[in-house]
Amino acid sequence: MGNSLVVKKFGNVSIELVSGNYRLRWRALGQRFCLAIGKADTDAARIASEARAQEINSDILFGRFDESLARYSQAHAERIAAAKQGLDLREVWEKYKIHQKRRAAKTTQKDNWKTVDRCLDKLTPEQLLLDRSELVLPKLLQTYAAGTIRRALAEINAACNWAVEAKLIKGNPYSKLVKQLPKQQQGDRAREIFSVGEIKKILAAFQVDKAAAFYANYVEFLALTGFRPEEAIALTWDDLTVAETGKLSIRVNKAYSKGELKGTKTNERRDFPCNLQLTKFLSGLPKIPNSHNLIFPSPKGIYIDQHNFANRYWLPIGRELAANKKIKQYLPCYNLRHSFITRLVREGLDVATIAKLVGNSPKMILEHYLSANTNLELPDF
Repeated sequence: MGNSLVVKKFGNVSIELVSGNYRLRWRALGQRFCLAIGKADTDAARIASEARAQEINSDILFGRFDESLARYSQAHAERIAAAKQGLDLREVWEKYKIHQKRRAAKTTQKDNWKTVDRCLDKLTPEQLLLDRSELVLPKLLQTYAAGTIRRALAEINAACNWAVEAKLIKGNPYSKLVKQLPKQQQGDRAREIFSVGEIKKILAAFQVDKAAAFYANYVEFLALTGFRPEEAIALTWDDLTVAETGKLSIRVNKAYSKGELKGTKTNERRDFPCNLQLTKFLSGLPKIPNSHNLIFPSPKGIYIDQHNFANRYWLPIGRELAANKKIKQYLPCYNLRHSFITRLVREGLDVATIAKLVGNSPKMILEHYLSANTNLELPDF
């Protein structure tokens, strides 16, 4: 392609002359657009290019711009119409949801599926075409964080892989998009931890706060065990078992999240051994009457809503402690799990044992849970 020469502009729309052809270029909705008009060999061609540039600029100004470009190009309109004879991404996704309706967990449908629905709502008809997969990421990154898009792409890839197996489409054009997302920063807040001293200050704050005191035992249990909140919420008194040796252990085989009782995150059962401190703690817990026999019911005698707990109690207490310099920084409740795992590593337990204890793989422990020691003093040479 030869060098381009701008011959006229209408607002943001430039008419360029490229190798004897008219081409329009402009920016709209945070994107760059380009539209080939045709040979620049007659006055009629020039007039046509100016009319189309004026039309596009006017549509941008009045909020009716067509991102698919079908409104401005017969070739684009024909291409979309031809592609629509097959399935586009939304149609694949809707068919996949119907197929998976009885198989997928309700929490997946409420959370992950809705995320995909919102993402697809942001895409134009052209961006939904399977042969225009390269248009998806630039569009979604204007609105969503990379982590959100990563979750959506996981579901989209599952849908497309299913469609390939079902012979609805020939291939999965989205399989490599995840690798094109911006890299997530390592060592961010997700891997920060509380010190033992900070955890004691958090527990003390819960115990003296009249509104939050009800949850003090729940928070202490999370700190003592590193359980996922949804696992602790689902625990019943029947999950405490005593071995022939007299040692207490906790059976972990379920979780409660987003209004649903389901299996653990790994769908595996594990038995958590209790040391003397944890045994004494559990023995001293009050048995609060509730219909599910829960160890940690909500004040209403039902499952704790972790989202509400975090927003109403954990968040204000944590931020106040951080503001008063009693803890280094505010961290989410889930970081109690990171703190527990990191403490076990620093106390000398091998990663394989810790992974089995907390229901993770050694790789996940090393890549996502273990926090760096910022207070390290290098040994002498």
